Amino acid sequence: MKEKENIFGLLLFVAQRWTVNGDALLTQKAGITTKQWMLLVILIKNFNDKQPTISETAKVFGTSRQNLKQVAESLQKKAFIDIKPDANDFRIQRISLTGKHEHFFLGEENEQWQKDFINSLFEGFTEEELKMFNGFMDRLSLNF
Repeated sequence: MKEKENIFGLLLFVAQRWTVNGDALLTQKAGITTKQWMLLVILIKNFNDKQPTISETAKVFGTSRQNLKQVAESLQKKAFIDIKPDANDFRIQRISLTGKHEHFFLGEENEQWQKDFINSLFEGFTEEELKMFNGFMDRLSLNF
């Protein structure tokens, strides 16, 4: 049981440190937070050119509709996304990318600092250890 408690505590600690460090870098480079960055990644990777609803996006993000809407509205204020009513049902709100994210995610300079940041998070790990860790995290995610 001690190992499980330790892993739980360490995961929370690491997540918090990554958030703090990520927020500092992302705010400096793009004016966004790690949660806002994650929402952009989810929209790009999971929905591509589709315009998902706030509820659909919240499910993928793993948060409530209300929390997702707050993150989405902050990205809308920064012109990364649009939030508009559905054409057939005005109660449903859909999210679409504006294109501003392309500058942030594309281009050699932007890609490099993002790679450097991610690499710094796993400094000291071998490729074999990273593969094992990835497998453990995949298995852990199945509990949700």
